[in-house]
Amino acid sequence: MGHITRSWLLLGGAGILLVVLLGALSAISPDLAVERISESSPIIALVLLLMAAGSIYLVAVFLLRKIPLGKEHLFLIIVLGLVMRLSMFGSTPILEDDQYRYLWDGAVLAHGFNPYRYSPQEISDGDAAHIPDRLRRLAEESGSITDKINHPWLRTIYPPLTQAAFALAHIITPWSLTGWRILLLLLDGLTLYLLYLLLIRLNLPLSFLMIYWWNPLLIKEIYNSGHMEMVLLPLLVASLFFTIRERYLIASAVLGLAVGAKFWPVLLVPVVWRPLLRDLKRLVPAFFIFTGIAVAMFLPIFLSGLDYHSGFAAYGKYWEMNDALFMLILWGVQMGMDVFPLNGANAQEVTRVVISAILALCILWCIRRPEKNTVETGRRFLFVISALFLLSPTQFPWYFLWMLPFLSILPRPSLLLLTPLLSLYYIRYYFQAKGMVHIHDNGIVWLEFVPVWCLLIWEWIKQRPWEKPQKKAFPRI
Repeated sequence: MGHITRSWLLLGGAGILLVVLLGALSAISPDLAVERISESSPIIALVLLLMAAGSIYLVAVFLLRKIPLGKEHLFLIIVLGLVMRLSMFGSTPILEDDQYRYLWDGAVLAHGFNPYRYSPQEISDGDAAHIPDRLRRLAEESGSITDKINHPWLRTIYPPLTQAAFALAHIITPWSLTGWRILLLLLDGLTLYLLYLLLIRLNLPLSFLMIYWWNPLLIKEIYNSGHMEMVLLPLLVASLFFTIRERYLIASAVLGLAVGAKFWPVLLVPVVWRPLLRDLKRLVPAFFIFTGIAVAMFLPIFLSGLDYHSGFAAYGKYWEMNDALFMLILWGVQMGMDVFPLNGANAQEVTRVVISAILALCILWCIRRPEKNTVETGRRFLFVISALFLLSPTQFPWYFLWMLPFLSILPRPSLLLLTPLLSLYYIRYYFQAKGMVHIHDNGIVWLEFVPVWCLLIWEWIKQRPWEKPQKKAFPRI
């Protein structure tokens, strides 16, 4: 069988299988609404479907390394990926309730109110005389949305750029996920286009776009669950694109905007500025541009107060979920504090300080030398983001999407393995319904991450970076 026939069969077969599996996921989604979860909910079926989709995706990605692809294949990749996304548009968010906060925040801002000023609970209770009547009526218009928001006593955690996206979605279709999904699709398409430009710039195969465009975890977490990570992704890719073009002022500005979607992109600043360390005439303007935009993005949250009603403060201090490496370090800190108690400190806060120090050392090690080439800059972006994810106290499946665009440039088997393995996170709800959530938190979570750690160590020992594509396997298209 010739290369052409094999490539069409493999690509078309894998794409159709992913469409079928994601369609099945959409079909069972009404039974997996978070408010309907019980012991009889099809959670095991959900996990099996996601793991099967993730496994097919991995097989397709790595087998296609050995088969030449042409422009017609790229068209098929884009069309099938679009069909996968559209299959999720009518689905019910699976085991998720973040969307209620998105819908509420968008309505609040779209009607001219400050989303950081009041918590949903304050407005729903209706006891505070200082709450505007129009805001009370808005809560009534929302139906049951304000009653379904998780942690309603906390003010919103989402930064200003994300709030603007919520508001735009509300303008498109009020109180509906349809407008939000349309906006996510537009941002997704922009991310794909920016990746296309990056691959051309780096002289890498355009078929690498499949790594991003076909990832089933992205399609589930964005188009079913509606997570806001897609607001961030085009900004991350754009910051790398302008960095490798040596447009450091624009890259700094884009990174400042990224802080308006999530605050962690500040960690990428040392990578962007590394080439400017001996060029103060360019470093100083870049510093002021990034700092000015980033401060403007954080200012509304700061002015609303960082007290115990602040979602941002609560998340930074206490949130811990689906973590493994953080949990190991936490256990070590707890044992250390039993021997050397620290007055006025708790193990969670100390562990976060330790993690921050480790992450800072990782970044310093990453930028210790000047870049050898433009691919090295992409490798550094991926290194910082993956270190952040693997050290984080919250390793939700949708946080994996932060590194996915960069895996399309530098595909590492160890990190791509997270696509099927992170699906095991959802089995937590099965055990939670049975009152046995500790089985996931202290047992199954290791199945998600230990194989990834082992493969990362193997890659490091063998020094066989997959990010160096074989030209014969991936001809230009």
